[in-house]
Amino acid sequence: MRKFALVLLLGVTLCRAAGSTVKIRGYITSVPDSHSIAILDDIIATHAAHLDLQNCGQSSLSPGLLVEAEGVWTARHQFTAEKVSCDANQFSREITENAYLQEEPLAAEKRAEARPNRLKADGELLLLTDTTQLNWHPAEQLVGYQVHYRGVRQPDGSIMTSSVELGSSAPADAYKNPGGVRVVPTTDPKTGIKILEFQKESKIQGRMKLFPVEEVQEYVRKLGLGLLPHGADATKRPVEFRFFVVEDPSINAFALPDGTILINTGLVGAVENEAQLAFVLSHEISHVLQAHHWREVHDTRPKRVLITIAAVAASYYIRDLGLFLGQLGLEAVVNGYSRRIENQADRLGLQNVIDHGYDPWPAAGFFRTMLDHYRQRSTSAIWSSHDSALLRGSFLTVQLLRQYPEGHFDKAAVNSPAFAAMRDAMGPVKIE
Repeated sequence: MRKFALVLLLGVTLCRAAGSTVKIRGYITSVPDSHSIAILDDIIATHAAHLDLQNCGQSSLSPGLLVEAEGVWTARHQFTAEKVSCDANQFSREITENAYLQEEPLAAEKRAEARPNRLKADGELLLLTDTTQLNWHPAEQLVGYQVHYRGVRQPDGSIMTSSVELGSSAPADAYKNPGGVRVVPTTDPKTGIKILEFQKESKIQGRMKLFPVEEVQEYVRKLGLGLLPHGADATKRPVEFRFFVVEDPSINAFALPDGTILINTGLVGAVENEAQLAFVLSHEISHVLQAHHWREVHDTRPKRVLITIAAVAASYYIRDLGLFLGQLGLEAVVNGYSRRIENQADRLGLQNVIDHGYDPWPAAGFFRTMLDHYRQRSTSAIWSSHDSALLRGSFLTVQLLRQYPEGHFDKAAVNSPAFAAMRDAMGPVKIE
C-alpha cells in the first residue's frame, strides 16, 4: 500500500514539475475576477483562447460548484485551464442521504411540536414545509436513530426537503471489529515498551508501539473523550471510545468499528493548533457513530470479498499499519471510504467542533497545510494526498461559506495552553 502511494505521489509530482497536462478537482471557493476561479489557494486561469467549457457557461462558474479543470501548472498555486467540466444541474438535483443522529436534532422549544420546521442533522440544516412527507416521532429520544432525507440544496446551504423519515438504530454488529479482533494496550514483556496488541481469541495478530510520552497520550485521550457527541451513548452495543497515539510518521488516523481510534505521531506533529486536531478526531468519531465500515460492507457485500486474517508470529511488530489493517478486513478504514461517506464524516466533524466551541475555519486550513507542506512526502491516501486535500478542503470551505456567511466565530477556540504543553512534551517527530 505504501509503495503504491509513493509511486502515485511521485507521478503527480513529476507531472507538475514537467508542466504536463493534469487534472484537478474541487469546489470553487471564490471567483477572484472574470478570468479566474479559485479552489482554496489554487488560482485557475480560465482565459485560454480555446477554453472548452463542458456543461457549464462562464456565468455558472460560481462558488460552491464542483469542477474538474484540465490544464498545466504555471507556478505555485497557479493553474491555466484548457478545459473545465462541471455539472450545471448540481444545484437543482435532489439530494438523497441518510445518517445516524449524533445529537438531538431539534431545539428544545420544538420538541413538543408534532411537525418541526427545521432539523439539524447530518451536518446539514434540513428545512421542512407543509409539503414535506414526514415520518417522525417527536416523543422519542432521537439520538442514535437513522434519518433518511431527500431535498434540494438552497443558496444558503440549507436543504429544502421533500421527505424526512426516522429509521432504526444501527445493529450491535455494526460496532464490532472484523473477525472478533480486539485491540489491547499492554507492555512488551521483553523490552518493557508500552504497546498495542491486536488479538484474536488467544493469538496475537500484531503489535504496535505506543508513543512513549504519557503527557501526549493523556492530552489526546482527554481531547477525544471531550469531543464525544451524545450519540456515543445511544448505540445498541456500548461503544468504548479509546484514543491511542502510535509511532508512525505518516500523517494519518484510523477509526476501528469498536471505537478504537489510532492517531499517528506524524499527524499530531503536523496539525497547527488544537482546532485542527479536534476536527480530525471528530471526523474519526463520526466514522464510528455512523457505522461507516459496517455500512460499506453491508451495502457492497455482493461485490467484494473481505481479506482474511493471516497468522503471524506473536513477536511481530507492525511496520505498515495500513497494510496490516487491510489484512484484518479494514481496507476501507485505510484507503478511505467513498467521497460521499468521507464528506459525511467531514460535515459531521465540522459540526461537532462548532458544537464544542471551536473555530471551524482551521479545519479547512488543515487541508491547506497538507497541500502546502506535506503532499510530496505523505503516504496517506485519506488525510494528505493532493487530490483528497483539495477536494475535501474546498468542500468544507463551501459548507462554511454557505452556512455561516457572516462568520460569528470571533470568540471560538483555536488553541489552548494544554495543546502547547502537549507539543512541548512531544518534541520533534518525524513526518512523512
